[in-house]
Amino acid sequence: MKSKLTLFILLVAVFISCKKTTNVDVKLSTSGKLTYKLTDDAGKGLANVKVSLFDRTDTYYANYNILLETRLTDHNGLVDFGNLNPSNYLLVADSAKVNNVAYMVQEYVQVITGADKAKETKVTDFSGTFTLAVRSYNNNQPLKNIGVIMIPSNKFNYAATTAANLKVADFSGATNDAGLITFRIPSNKQYAIYLYNTVTNASYNYNSSVSVQKDATVNYSMNIYQL
Repeated sequence: MKSKLTLFILLVAVFISCKKTTNVDVKLSTSGKLTYKLTDDAGKGLANVKVSLFDRTDTYYANYNILLETRLTDHNGLVDFGNLNPSNYLLVADSAKVNNVAYMVQEYVQVITGADKAKETKVTDFSGTFTLAVRSYNNNQPLKNIGVIMIPSNKFNYAATTAANLKVADFSGATNDAGLITFRIPSNKQYAIYLYNTVTNASYNYNSSVSVQKDATVNYSMNIYQL
């Protein structure tokens, strides 16, 4: 009788344990993570660069970008924006410098739910090719050894001396035998072109507004009068 009672108690215990359920909370991720790194041509991170994060808003009337936050890259050139809602974000870095030349970096980066997005960008990729041809007003012949200075438009002073303009220039050089000179310049940045005599430093001519798009090539010409 005692053994039957024991068996009954065991069967009841097994039945109760089978009925017991365990509640497990499952949390689905509704966000993704974004880190962004800016580097120079050698892959070295650029520190203390201001990076702004924008979210795009599309309405019936207009499309525009809303600034969400602005952060500075750390000593490795990295900025961590943490968790973000899934979206296609615009990243803008307007103070990145390589070889003391400022570049404007603008690109869209997509953040996906549950994923870590690590984007690395070489700053100088945001540039284009600018080729200048210098010819003579007198006979339309190409002119060699003409000094050419590429100056950011916001730093250009038409009344300044050649020496002063060279100090604020991003790029400088002289035309070759075909009267040509080519620079790889930051995209979406306005430049003034200043021409001068490389022997006397006398100014010839200038143009205060040229630019290139990313990965584009612009061919430009200027004429000067020589005695």
